[in-house]
Amino acid sequence: MQFHSDEHKRRFNDLCERDKTNIKDVERRSLFYIFSGAELLHRNIEMLYNFEDHTIRLEAYNEAFLSGGTRSLVDLAFSLYGSDAECEIRYLFNTLDDRNSILALQAIKYRFQILVEIVDLK
Repeated sequence: MQFHSDEHKRRFNDLCERDKTNIKDVERRSLFYIFSGAELLHRNIEMLYNFEDHTIRLEAYNEAFLSGGTRSLVDLAFSLYGSDAECEIRYLFNTLDDRNSILALQAIKYRFQILVEIVDLK
């Protein structure tokens, strides 16, 4: 898994440890990958995820801090987690800056275990 920074990796590992997430739980780990990679989402993790019940908080959709790109990232994270949240791909990438677009793509690749192999086309 590729991280934006050492801080992103540290926050991701902290969330997984806090939740006691199994290494094979790619659904939950992709959710944490997004939440740890977006500062605003990480700061508001308690509104997005219940660590006691190990569940997402769908009521987070009513939170004022969710708008535009942050809302799109939550839609994606909840969708990758396996909820009924709808994530319109066209809308998702129209609302994200370059950094968060890469975050979204990496989360999708991780969730579906898509390995990218560089092929020399010479």
